[in-house]
Amino acid sequence: MQSPFSTHTLDNGLQLVFESIPRINSAALGFYVHTGSRDEPAELAGVSHFLEHMCFKGTANRDWRQLSLDVDDLGAMWNAYTWWEGTAYFHWVQSERAGSSAEILADMMRSTLPQDQFDMEKKVILEEIAMYRDRPDALIIDELIQEAFAGHPLGQSVLGTEDTIGSVSREQMADYFNKRYAPDNMTLVITGRFDRDSMIRAAETHCGGWEPRKAIRQQVKPAFHPATRVLERPNVVREHIAMAFPAPCDSDDWATTADLLAHYLGAASNSRLFWSVVQTGLADEASADFYGFSDTGLFYVYVSVDPQNVPQVLEIVRREIDGLKGGVDEEALARSRTRQATALVVGGEHGLRRFSQIVGSLSTDTPLKTLEEELAEIDAVTPERVAEYLERYPLDRDPALVALGPLTSI
Repeated sequence: MQSPFSTHTLDNGLQLVFESIPRINSAALGFYVHTGSRDEPAELAGVSHFLEHMCFKGTANRDWRQLSLDVDDLGAMWNAYTWWEGTAYFHWVQSERAGSSAEILADMMRSTLPQDQFDMEKKVILEEIAMYRDRPDALIIDELIQEAFAGHPLGQSVLGTEDTIGSVSREQMADYFNKRYAPDNMTLVITGRFDRDSMIRAAETHCGGWEPRKAIRQQVKPAFHPATRVLERPNVVREHIAMAFPAPCDSDDWATTADLLAHYLGAASNSRLFWSVVQTGLADEASADFYGFSDTGLFYVYVSVDPQNVPQVLEIVRREIDGLKGGVDEEALARSRTRQATALVVGGEHGLRRFSQIVGSLSTDTPLKTLEEELAEIDAVTPERVAEYLERYPLDRDPALVALGPLTSI
């Protein structure tokens, strides 16, 4: 069976990654830039996300208004996002409009960073940081990663802080932009139905003139720090608690097992934590998840709970985690496999989700896999494999733990 994936590299180092899905009538395409919050100097924390905003604010060919109008003329769904490992910009269009979409996206990648827009967008980012602080369920995961990887760039906030964003200048952003948005540090990703030769010609036309530059990420592997931090927030009603344990990187053969085990333990319904602390009314939310980065990973558990129930809930959570060593229920694990497989299939049929799946793999140097290959990996997660995973990545060690809410200690 012929692989749906193929690649092409321009002379300046820009890589093109194609996934052909001829049965559909749309194409999802965009640029993945291999630069995220972990690539930022500490004093510029948040600049990657700020820069993402600025790439919508004007180029040498279009001001922000014309850019928006031209995208609307394509009928495109478009957006961008920044995370620890990278930044992605995307369009989802009718197949015949993919070439025009590529031209606009390429133009965005050479933003002029207009000073007036920079000043205005800085206020938007600062407001976004303030709003984020009012969302403890989201903020605590950010705080947990900062705690787990303290002292390493991976532990920096994607949004940055009021201090770093408030002090960053347009000149500093432009310098970062020029260094990190180099052709050999970028990938044009196209998935769906499209003409491959036409897309290569479009890339040559609109990106081939970009100056070749080297942008290299040189970092030591982040060390995991088990520690407990309590963030007192008297105005927060619930106590939000997140704990993390070391886990494999995203490209590791054990990543799928970690993901399935997290689903088994803490899916939104019919999981161990759901039955033991949510269904019983002790917590209003409980979940587990796996975050795979390019060189490390985290297996984490989160609960939102009435402060008076914290001791009891933590005891139950610890008991559920410890109970995994005694083996997992085969029927429940099969249910988790089915649900994860369904999510994968459904996501693969949604253009933007499939684009994000490919970008996620590229960001962590994970080989691109067909749907059939990924489903086979899910199907291979048996109780025996889970047991072996827990020997390699035990959950009975001290975690990194962050609590956010009205309590002063836990």
